[in-house]
Amino acid sequence: MLNLNYYITFVLMKLNNKVIISNFIEALGCACVIPPPPIFFISSNFNKAFSQTILFVFVSFFLLLLLPTFSFAQFEVINKGSLITNTNVAFAIKGNVIHQDNGTIANTGNFYITGDLINDNPAGNVFTAGTNGWVYLDGATQTISGNTITHFNNLELLGTGIKQLNNIDAEIEDTLALNDREFATADNTLFVINTGTGIVTRTGGFVSSTNDGGLSRNTLAANTYFFPVGSSTGTTRFRPVDITPDDAFANTFKVRMANTDASIESFDRSLKESTIGEINSNFYHKINRTNGNSPADITLYYDNSSDGYCEIMTAWQNTAQWKNLGLVTTANNYGLSGLTKQTVTDFSTIPFALAEVIPAILIANVFSPNNNGTNDVLHVLGKGIDQMQFIIFDRWGEKVFETTDINTGWDGTYKGKPMNVGVFVYFIKGKFKNGDKIDKKGNITLLR
Repeated sequence: MLNLNYYITFVLMKLNNKVIISNFIEALGCACVIPPPPIFFISSNFNKAFSQTILFVFVSFFLLLLLPTFSFAQFEVINKGSLITNTNVAFAIKGNVIHQDNGTIANTGNFYITGDLINDNPAGNVFTAGTNGWVYLDGATQTISGNTITHFNNLELLGTGIKQLNNIDAEIEDTLALNDREFATADNTLFVINTGTGIVTRTGGFVSSTNDGGLSRNTLAANTYFFPVGSSTGTTRFRPVDITPDDAFANTFKVRMANTDASIESFDRSLKESTIGEINSNFYHKINRTNGNSPADITLYYDNSSDGYCEIMTAWQNTAQWKNLGLVTTANNYGLSGLTKQTVTDFSTIPFALAEVIPAILIANVFSPNNNGTNDVLHVLGKGIDQMQFIIFDRWGEKVFETTDINTGWDGTYKGKPMNVGVFVYFIKGKFKNGDKIDKKGNITLLR
């Protein structure tokens, strides 16, 4: 076992693309920056006494014979079966980290990587130990690959570029800090095991996925779980999802934001119930409950300015059409608008999309304001109405009623007095939420 706290008596820290050897510097009373060798092998038969001797000779050679400062070349750390223990220190590698055989890292400190991470450990996870251990992907575009799922205690995305999964899933025991980076899972799944609600954070980053990939989170509370999903493919979009289970039982939900027209991925937007108008063509979501049975509230977020108007939530049914999920409430968060469907029970309909209803405007041609509780007030009815002006004239052309509030109707009075039985003329002008104009007129018969 190679113990970074005991066997190696110096601490490696990243500073301006160099490695600083801190403990030996303090002992010698000087400052020196040492480059690592091009390839650093850690073998399973690494002997304690031998390792200390070699390391002392290696460090002394560089300290005494070479200049204090060197450029920091790209290199690889290949762990051929050792258990590396990093206890509460910072360990930085500029280059790739490759784990072979049974090589693992018992990490309760900070582990910085600027290159790719390849996990070919057939026995299981690379990063073990407690929840205090952090791994930082601190390079440009970086890839996690290999033959075995990589398990992180805590993972934070730094540096530049996109962090990617390549043909392998990954799982995070505790915290995922996206910061401003994109984590591209492709067709794979990023599992967040911790059931805390606030352990996935971001500033401008998001998780992107393709096909059946996505971000998976375990839940164990009737609180809101944040799924920061988006995509930089084509037009960059951040369209998150909030999921609030109705109870505190164990569940697992998986979300992908598909940054494309649903029809392209075999969910034809033209196949829909009659109440559904235009289904949003910019994106849709795949939401699946992969474990558990709890109903949950689902909130889908969108951008009013670029995604157009949305007023209903739809889901793809096994009958091969989109279904209107019914009554929704509005929401606002993350700088976006949202719609919430409460108590979703059926997660067999994995694709979800926002849509508008078919615009319509209706008004009765007869009403009887006689205070019998039926048809006493004349209202404008409709769907998708954004703005409206409703005006009524009597047969001599005098205006007897006007409103711009669809919730306000005419009770058959004028200046506080009941109008006589007769025929009246109405005009309705305005626009629907999809931008279409409203221009309607007709006759109304008032009966007593």
